[in-house]
This record gives sequence, structure tokens and C-alpha cells, in this order.
Amino acid sequence: MKLIKTLLFIFLTAILGTLQAQDIHYSLYNMSPLTLNPGLTGSFYGTVRVGGIYRGQWYNVSDATGFETPSFYADAPIIRGFRDKDWVGVGLAVFNDKAGSVKLRTNASLISAAYHLGLGKAGNSVLTLGLQGGSVSRRFSQTRLQLADQWDASTGQFGETSQDDMIAGDGRNKATYVDFAGGLLFRTKNKDGAMLELGASAHHVTQPNESFLSSGGGTGGGNKNVADENKRPFLINAHAKYEWMLTDKWSAAPTAFFQTTRGAKEIALQAWGGYLLNPEQQIKLHFGLGYRFSDAAQILAGLDYKDLRVALSYDVNTSSLNTATNYQGAFEIAAWYILKIYKEPEVKQTILCPKF
Repeated sequence: MKLIKTLLFIFLTAILGTLQAQDIHYSLYNMSPLTLNPGLTGSFYGTVRVGGIYRGQWYNVSDATGFETPSFYADAPIIRGFRDKDWVGVGLAVFNDKAGSVKLRTNASLISAAYHLGLGKAGNSVLTLGLQGGSVSRRFSQTRLQLADQWDASTGQFGETSQDDMIAGDGRNKATYVDFAGGLLFRTKNKDGAMLELGASAHHVTQPNESFLSSGGGTGGGNKNVADENKRPFLINAHAKYEWMLTDKWSAAPTAFFQTTRGAKEIALQAWGGYLLNPEQQIKLHFGLGYRFSDAAQILAGLDYKDLRVALSYDVNTSSLNTATNYQGAFEIAAWYILKIYKEPEVKQTILCPKF
């Protein structure tokens, strides 16, 4: 019996080692600014911005709730900086990511702050440093683990996982850690109104331990590699956007996104177009196509109505999983609203900093 429990513990350790949280990623990455780059905190013209985004993925592979990532955020430019052209932004982002047959959940509450430094006499360029930190918790459904010794040949089904299977004191179904990120952002606007945005951010800078094992994966020199694998890997991303008016009603906005962690890379390119449908009501339509390399093609659409923006995306799977998914990937819906508690100026400002 002792040998069986020892073997079961080794097997369970291997399973828990594979339950590593994937970093959330959205096709509509620009609609989730605080998870994209802390430098985007408070980087808008207004008083308060509130928004959210939902992603559902791989319905054909698992049940309809198998892969879900909702996220909500609020941020604001709160005070002037050391100079009149500078300002400070603060924000809060929360997300819940659910994945896999064991319902691995990752919940996070992240607080961010950014200092926006106005450049040039006209103030039409801004350099931003952003920082972010918060608590992350992970858990999985213990009853949905299916181990070899749970198979009941008489019923043709798996039995439930017991607490003994988890090896009390060594295995847990939840873990909590503190996570930190930092980001840089540069935005500039020329005399014709064209806007360029370049950003980069680093996440999991302290590489926190995310193991479900209370011992952190074991002790002794032989377990050093296991302990390293239990650390949340350092992640770097970069993003770019350039938007300009083609005519008085048509605009174009190509975007790019790059992310790398532990040798894995993600590259996404998007081409957005915009049409000003009603200038008086400030109604603008957005539409476009994108491609995430070796993964999925993206169909993109959006709508602006004054200070409200809504966007939709649908991924068409092009990877080796397309047989299982029938070329279906993920669906996303996102929205944000910018609240302005001051009177809109008659002449639109050229400076990129917000109104206080």
C-alpha cells in the first residue's frame, strides 16, 4: 500500500506540474489595455474609463464553458505630474481564466500606475512608464482529475478523486502568489492627426512559484529542475499601432503584437479600417482582418458611438487542431466607455494628455 501511494504521489506530482497557467491573450488585445501594458493606464482623453472583454475558446473540443477568459478594468488620469504636460494614471484590472477538463481557474486582481511624460513644446508626444502588481490565485477541480487507479472496468467509468489521492499535506488544489509587471509606452501625433503607438512590457518579473505542491515540488538538489519549472516564466510582449485618415471619413490602422515566454513565441498582425458614418453623432464603424501566425485567422469588427467603443472578433483555426475544431477557434466581445465630467472644448486639443 505504501508503494502504491508513493507511485501515486509521483504520478500526481507530474500532473500538477503540467497545470501551468497560460498567460491570457486576446485577439482584441487593444481592447484590454491594462493586461496588455501597464503603461496604457490612464492613457486616454477623459475622466474615467471602464471596460471589459470576454473570450470563449474551442467549443468544438470541450464543453461550452471549457475555455473562458472574462476581464474587467477601470482606470483614470488622476493628477498632474511634476510639469503641466505630465500626468499620473491609476487603474485596476481583474480577470478569471478557466481552462481544461480539470477546470483550472486563474483569478487575478492587479493594480497599476503610470507616469506620462509629455515631450516637446506642443506636447504631442508622450513617454510613459507603468508598473503593475497584485494577487493571483489558481485552483482546479479535484473531482475532475482522472487517475489510472480510478478506472472501474465494471462500469466503464472513472471514479471520483478522494482526498487520500491528493496526499494530504503534499498536494493542494489551489495556490496563491503575488505578481508584478512593468511597461513602457511611446505615443506621438503629427500635424495631420496620424497617431503612432509603440509599447513593450515585462510580466512575472519576479518569476513567482505557482506550484500546487506545498513543498514547492520537493527538496534536495535532484529537484532543482522541478522547482524551476514551477516558477511562472518571465514574459515579454511588444505592440505597435499606426492610425491615420485616408480621407475625411475613411481611416486605416495596422497593428502588430509580439509575445515570448520560455522559448514560445506569438506573433499577430491586424489591418483595421474605419468609416465615419455620422460625424455629428460621432458614429464610426471599424472592420478588419488579422492573423496569428501558425494558429488562427481573425475576423474583426467594431463600432464607436461618442465615448463608447464596442468590438467583436472571431478566430478561424488554421493550426493542426483544425480537424478537432472544424476550423473554429475563439469568439471575443469587448467594450469600453470613457466618462467625461467636464465640458467638451469647442476646439479639439492637439496635446495627448487628458483633461482634468
